[in-house]
Amino acid sequence: MKIEISNATVAPMTAWLKEAEKTGVRDEEKLRQILSMPDYEIEFRRYGDPDLPVCGISFEEAVDFFLHFDEKDFENPRLSGKKETFLAFYNDLDARLQRIELINSITPNDLNLVEKLQENGLPEHLLQELDHFTVLLTISIGNSMGWPYGNYIHFDVANLDTIADKETFLHVLAHEIHHIMFSRLLPEDMTPQQYFFVNFAFEGLAVHFCNNASTLGKPSKYAGKMFAIEENDWKFYEEQHRELIQKVLADGERAKKMTVEQVDALVRQYEQFTFTSLKTGETRKVFQYPTYYAGCCLWGMLDLELGKERLFEVLKSRDGFLRAWEQCR
Repeated sequence: MKIEISNATVAPMTAWLKEAEKTGVRDEEKLRQILSMPDYEIEFRRYGDPDLPVCGISFEEAVDFFLHFDEKDFENPRLSGKKETFLAFYNDLDARLQRIELINSITPNDLNLVEKLQENGLPEHLLQELDHFTVLLTISIGNSMGWPYGNYIHFDVANLDTIADKETFLHVLAHEIHHIMFSRLLPEDMTPQQYFFVNFAFEGLAVHFCNNASTLGKPSKYAGKMFAIEENDWKFYEEQHRELIQKVLADGERAKKMTVEQVDALVRQYEQFTFTSLKTGETRKVFQYPTYYAGCCLWGMLDLELGKERLFEVLKSRDGFLRAWEQCR
């Protein structure tokens, strides 16, 4: 496995932001040139794919955001949610940019941890396909700390302060690589119900294998702490654990009678940056979707009970998940 880092856009965007701060003038022509660089082109292709989560930001919306991030409200909920964190980054620019050293300090020996996490979390036949990945660093408009796309793994420099240290970053990097490899496992002819539960496996198994996440009823995969898990979100989900798991299973049962398009809309309800507690009715902002927690619990439990090879056989089975879940619980 090889990892290369591309940060070609960071210096010109940093210079543009500093010049704008110094002169009070935001050069739109120069901004458009920067946002047209290859790394940003990849980013906008990813944000332009409606079939992917946390998408829906166009090039023109990004231009508008950088020109007005401190002086207007944005209709796009992705950009509205980004405004506060980007302002914090902009107002502490030099200190925040130092976080890039987390990534630049990675050595070949560090990648042994990433490979080990893949060995623990992928079926044997896929381990031979671990290949070349490019880490894209951009000063960006995204809501997440990172995402995979093709063989690219993006990290938003404006969000790097959410990653505590290099060890945490390596677990997050492993999480994103797991997403890339996991996508190669998926059958093309999934039933709507299978599609529903596989969406929970996508995030759930990544945090189970790579973030060492525990839930009520499911211990961590390894000894030691969890990595890059938002503690307040996790506590929020733990407080409604029973209700959340019951809802997921009930929605999975409902999915039997839905189309894939209807199931996709159902899954999107779990992938919002607010969630209403099924126990107390409290609505609050979340950074990690309930799919992380519920998927980690349900699919992680299957791994601990069955082992990873049998787990991925179940994943491909049209009804194997429910049968295996009934046996495990």
